Amino acid sequence: MIRARLVIAMLLALSACVPTAIGYRDANTQISSTTRFDAARFAGAWQMRAALGAAPMALRFAHEGGVITALQLGDAGSAMALDQTFPARFNSADGPIWLLWVDDDYRTAVLGAPDGRFAWLLDRNSAGGADRIAAARSVLEFNGYDLTQLREVTR
Repeated sequence: MIRARLVIAMLLALSACVPTAIGYRDANTQISSTTRFDAARFAGAWQMRAALGAAPMALRFAHEGGVITALQLGDAGSAMALDQTFPARFNSADGPIWLLWVDDDYRTAVLGAPDGRFAWLLDRNSAGGADRIAAARSVLEFNGYDLTQLREVTR
């Protein structure tokens, strides 16, 4: 009986050390959004380059008064309202969306859901920018996303 309890206690202790994944992200990893954000520079058309979870091929962000107000999914898709609660953090009907990183020239960006339900690697173009794409992949990994499940998106 004592031996069985000891084995159970050891198994419980070991299970506490196993990372917990929520969706595509290790929930034990800290996550952060970018500290530099300019809604006017971020607004406009983006191409999906890689994704974790469901993703449209293209997106368009609308802005008004210095904040992002909507996200259109797909070239002719429906728009969803976004509430910019903090620079680079948005609430949608589906939950929070954070801008984790954007390069200095706003050509490549990483968006993710803190709960791990998706992550998107975006670029203004459908090809090129290999150095920025590599940097974006590193940002995903740093924030706990599972790169083994990241799929490249091609047109």
